[in-house]
Amino acid sequence: MAIKKDATPTQTAWQAYVNALQEQREKLLQHPAASDDDIRAQGLYALHSQEASAFNMYIAPRQQYPAFAQLAMPTPMEYSWGMPCPDFLSHMAFIDGAHTYRIHGNKKTNFWSTLQVFSGFWGDDGIGVLGHLDFDELAASQDGSFEIFLGPNPKDDGKQWIKLDPNARNVMLSLRETFYDWGASDPMDLHIEALDRDENAPQFFSEAELAARIDKARKFVEYNYQFMIAALDKIMAGSRSIHELPTNNQFLLPDATAGQHGGNPLAAYVTMVYDLKPDEALIIDMGPVDARYWSFQLGTLWAQTTDFIYHQSSINGHQAQLDADGHFRAVLSLTDPGVANWLDPAGVATGMATLRFYKFKEVVVPSTKRVPLSELRKHLPEDTLFISAEQRKHTMLNRQRAAQKRYGH
Repeated sequence: MAIKKDATPTQTAWQAYVNALQEQREKLLQHPAASDDDIRAQGLYALHSQEASAFNMYIAPRQQYPAFAQLAMPTPMEYSWGMPCPDFLSHMAFIDGAHTYRIHGNKKTNFWSTLQVFSGFWGDDGIGVLGHLDFDELAASQDGSFEIFLGPNPKDDGKQWIKLDPNARNVMLSLRETFYDWGASDPMDLHIEALDRDENAPQFFSEAELAARIDKARKFVEYNYQFMIAALDKIMAGSRSIHELPTNNQFLLPDATAGQHGGNPLAAYVTMVYDLKPDEALIIDMGPVDARYWSFQLGTLWAQTTDFIYHQSSINGHQAQLDADGHFRAVLSLTDPGVANWLDPAGVATGMATLRFYKFKEVVVPSTKRVPLSELRKHLPEDTLFISAEQRKHTMLNRQRAAQKRYGH
């Protein structure tokens, strides 16, 4: 729709935003992957999800009244774009690089965390990395309490400082808490405050400021859409059908570009498009791993994480049942095969599997074998752990309770 010549700044920004959303929807519907009904529906949901996130990340934040919010991204079902990890509790805050802030709290039983500081994100002109803090290296008191300072003029006072760029007015903080043993970990106590807030810092925006924020929200959804489509186009490599790719059901070498889009520099990612029929199973076989953290997870082709509270769609290094030879073997299938290491796709027959390594010595690329579900036992070691339906029910109940505690459900 054309923008009127006499439109106000917010009308102009809003119409450009609406036009971008409509253009994305039309392009998605024309994409070869959208010829599959389920994949098309998943993609349309992804568009709405990114629109909601755009508000939380670019229109809502008051940089001088900061807060670590969980509604920016991700939550288990609602905001799952970008393939967020089921073992992470992500907190985001947006601050002004010209001001000074204090983060403080208590790590409690936290397994491990990281804090990334970006000069902007996908709605800004560029994504610059201002700092990265590994909580393994963070000084904390014996009771687990800690504090971190951020500002344009760090002091030499023995405290933990991260230098900010005073010209970056929308600095994004991304703090990821890692939960390895879900049942034994509690979310950390976490707070942020501005130490030099302007006395008259506004809580509501002028029309010019609101228009600028709407424009950034538009840029975010454009970037996010282009990122999704580029990843899918790379996978399909010109094919007209996602179901006929020669690389389906095979893990590929790590994606070296992930860090350019906000990924963690301590991580490596190994991915696979899986495509299974109801009577098939995919055996995943990975040799011994030496890493601070590793995990498998499932998601859609649009990089939406599969529900991990009510489905065992992810398994990490703590949860994994290893075989006698030290290998991790899992079974990916649409119905429960009775294997303890079952990766449940929650009915998504064609999707993505992602393997993450953090602080690793070597990336291990798993092998895969697709077999008839009825013949599964013939292809697994004798010591493979199988569980009963009652045991699965008990395991899933514990998983649900542990995850819900993390999210306050």
